[in-house]
Amino acid sequence: MKKKITALFLCVALAAIAIVGASLAYFTDTDNETNTFAVGNVKIDLIEQERGENGLQPFTQGKKLSPIVGSAQGEKDELGMPTAKNYVDKMVTVRNTGSEKAYIRAYFAIPAALDDGYETFNAGMNVLHFNFGNKVVDGNITSTEGVEWIWTHGNKWNYFETTMDGIQYNVYFADYYQAVAAGATTEQLVQGVYLDKSVDFGKDGKCYAFGKEVTLDEGWDWSSVSCPVFAVACQAEGFDSAAEAMNAAFGANYDPWGGDATNWQ
Repeated sequence: MKKKITALFLCVALAAIAIVGASLAYFTDTDNETNTFAVGNVKIDLIEQERGENGLQPFTQGKKLSPIVGSAQGEKDELGMPTAKNYVDKMVTVRNTGSEKAYIRAYFAIPAALDDGYETFNAGMNVLHFNFGNKVVDGNITSTEGVEWIWTHGNKWNYFETTMDGIQYNVYFADYYQAVAAGATTEQLVQGVYLDKSVDFGKDGKCYAFGKEVTLDEGWDWSSVSCPVFAVACQAEGFDSAAEAMNAAFGANYDPWGGDATNWQ
């Protein structure tokens, strides 16, 4: 069950605000899969869902990862989700539960050992893939990448690298294309993940992909592979874009997990 901790700080609580990187000059909020931090009237809820027998249901932790059978880019169902076997749903949206319009930014982290990130960004060499979100309108399926969720600036990914609990992560982040009205929910940020079909475990117990051994972090545990998601929000009033609002409220090169981030793009 998702725990939610909401805190409202007055102006005298400047030191406490500074610890988490927010500014009292603006209404802000953050949310990840385990907690919410709120200031003023901007509040968000990070929603992770999966397909169930009776429709969508909350995301289940501890899903088994197996190499995909079929293609995640192939046939889709009525929800715009892949029908390929061993695809793991992780349908992420963000709801504005506050009283003010807000700009929203979301971060998706994937273990660096499983992702071909900086500086080649060759998705064809990813061991663990993730799919951008889709939306369905009148039966037509379209991607939210580059339309509702803006993952790039110029010709570069919004990207940095950080470390959480001793594991290195590649982090991709995106701004929602417009301020989100109170009570409204964004379109999908991402919709799921899957292991590349080339993945195999040898008799030596090591992981191989694309014909070579996968180099893993010290202390790696295949039973707890994690793809953390984090979202932040800032009041829309007074700002012309999400980027402007986020830089003002959280500062440039903001790492929501608080690590020593590198390779910013």
